[in-house]
Amino acid sequence: MNNNNEIIIFNELPLTEAFIPTRLLHREGQLRELERCLKPALHNKTIENVFLVGPSGTGKTTLAKWILESYFKEISAYVNCWKYKSTHEVLKEILLSFQIPVHGRESTGEFIKHIENLLRTKKIIVCLDEVDQLNDFDVLYDLARNFCGLILASTHYHALIELPSRIKSSSALTEIEFPAYKGDARVGLEILRRAGKKAEDKGLKQVTMEEIKRAINEARKTKVSFVTSKLNEHQRVIYEILEKRKELPSGLLYREYCKLVSKPVVDRAYRNYMGKLVTQGLVKTEGFGRWKRYEIIR
Repeated sequence: MNNNNEIIIFNELPLTEAFIPTRLLHREGQLRELERCLKPALHNKTIENVFLVGPSGTGKTTLAKWILESYFKEISAYVNCWKYKSTHEVLKEILLSFQIPVHGRESTGEFIKHIENLLRTKKIIVCLDEVDQLNDFDVLYDLARNFCGLILASTHYHALIELPSRIKSSSALTEIEFPAYKGDARVGLEILRRAGKKAEDKGLKQVTMEEIKRAINEARKTKVSFVTSKLNEHQRVIYEILEKRKELPSGLLYREYCKLVSKPVVDRAYRNYMGKLVTQGLVKTEGFGRWKRYEIIR
């Protein structure tokens, strides 16, 4: 306990993920492009659908939430597809965002009728974060064909590469890239928050390297725990193999995975899973083709 009442963090909120800043440094270009795409909605016109893509912690979610909250609060909904993966779940969350009473036992068709009725009265924008986590992309077609504005976000550059042509043609996405900072901004803020709190608990007047080192270690563990909790069964098995073996050639890793699951995915799906594990910062890779190797990141 801090008996000396030293205060290092006067306001903890800006260091948390819940905080939406009024200005995002080095993202002015992305902001202007997103504003250009969404601006028609202010005049009840159809927007340009957008795909926000870039590594974790580069401001995609923050920027999308900020612009929706600032200009389109009454006509927008945000859904995180880590949590809501099926078409039924996504549609339900959208309807609840617009305060349309549903209990969840309705069919997907009934939800779509509610969405269609809503879109007859006004233009709406739906942001689907971590869109590559969806079980399928049917919901994109259901929304786009009814002229619902879409903001899709993902850390995976090829998340939408296999979209069916009917969805591609109806959504017509404008891509906005978010290049990597020198690190994950979200993790950096969490390190600052933890280090400051540790220094306060010790009654220190300033943060020392000891608190920073401990905070870095804790923040890393927290991020890994969060990301791994969202992995599907196949990704989790692959990750656990690498946790145990530390480093493996891609072919051997795939064979080890096949031994541990009853219905292993085909090689192409395995490569997609590995791409996501790399993008999420859990695994690193070196080499190409048959010489590719994967290594756990500690």
